[in-house]
Amino acid sequence: MEQKEVLSSVKRIIEQHAADIIEVGDHIWKNPEPGYREVKTSDYLAGKFESLGMTVKRGLAMTGFRADLDTGKPGPVLAILGELDSLILPNHPECDKKTGAVHACGHNSSCANLYGAALALKKSGALDSMCGKIAFIATPAEEGIEMDYRTDLIKQGKIGSIAGKSQLLREGVFDDVDLSYMHHLSSRYGYNDHNGCVNKKITFHGKSSHGARPDQGKNALNAATLALNAVAMLRESYSSDPHIRIHGIITNGGDSVNIIPDKITMDYMLRAPSLDKILNLNDRFDKAVMYAAKAAECEATVETLNGYMPLLDNHDLGAILGQTAEELFPGITYDYNQTFFASCTDMGDIATVIPAVHGYARGCCGTGHGIDYGIADQTDAYVNSSLLNACTAVKLLYGDAEPARKIAEQKKDLLPIPEYIRIIDRINRTLSSKDL
Repeated sequence: MEQKEVLSSVKRIIEQHAADIIEVGDHIWKNPEPGYREVKTSDYLAGKFESLGMTVKRGLAMTGFRADLDTGKPGPVLAILGELDSLILPNHPECDKKTGAVHACGHNSSCANLYGAALALKKSGALDSMCGKIAFIATPAEEGIEMDYRTDLIKQGKIGSIAGKSQLLREGVFDDVDLSYMHHLSSRYGYNDHNGCVNKKITFHGKSSHGARPDQGKNALNAATLALNAVAMLRESYSSDPHIRIHGIITNGGDSVNIIPDKITMDYMLRAPSLDKILNLNDRFDKAVMYAAKAAECEATVETLNGYMPLLDNHDLGAILGQTAEELFPGITYDYNQTFFASCTDMGDIATVIPAVHGYARGCCGTGHGIDYGIADQTDAYVNSSLLNACTAVKLLYGDAEPARKIAEQKKDLLPIPEYIRIIDRINRTLSSKDL
């Protein structure tokens, strides 16, 4: 078939099965689960893929899975991704009343459009006119929450990365993948680069004493206060970079007002737009904190976990996504990476090693991660994003897959996956001021 006929066939299947696709998005919206806990979500969605006659490899990165559609002809491997996890926002009116979990970032939509794209490509006969393979990968734990839980999983040896896509890279799930994209729910269409980040857990150690005899103690809160000021002053040296963010909280500020505190804990996140800047900020932050502790005659330990790599989207792949969206939905304005986002996503880890794009598709309303967030239009959120996923795959892999092959060639300019793993393992460390 001519490419135009294949695209028409894909669209027809999507339209015929719109109610089924909407049901998937709605079901996952009503049954949210946070990262590395998406057991029911994964089981439900994997079952939908199996209902298409596809073989599903489950238990990847604990709760993720992969299901492939193989054209039977040699060619590039394209991965389409969907995110399984929810946020925890107990004040959201539609949250799970027991857990506080809610899809206030719209990951239920990417689950629906992952399934919708597979359904359309499988049932439309499109694979007969394509080459290569499409890997549908459901990814857990994108949201950077519940760090204590994830740290415990690392200590138990169940994971090595706090973010799901990073863990999937560790497990070899992307070893054969040549290019990848996904669509995150938004109020618009487009794609944008993002910061990367590292996560910090800081403990200040002092010596307790009676509040009336502070001279007999070493005040860990004083050490934390000095560190807060040192970090605030550090920001000045990064004032020329509009993307760097340094933000944190005191998670334990002492136990009793009449006791000089001997243990204070803080959590921090450092965000920056490139790996070099992350590494530089990481080292300077650690020194500022530990020397501040020394200045207050206390000690500090700083535990660091890699969060996400900076996301630098592949512009050639982004151009095909944008052109496809503009053809499918006349009159839309597609954002071709016009704005750099200071936020982070673990799609940055994928784009560090594989040509990739973290796309946005229309359909939500309210504030992202806010209590007013919701699905504005189920057709946009679930059905149209499925159509965009499937039609982009056709354009990339149609015929001899020349567009995908050209993009896949750029993989050689990116970090090899083993080197990526070595870098993040160097970031994951615990330092002590006692070693200064």
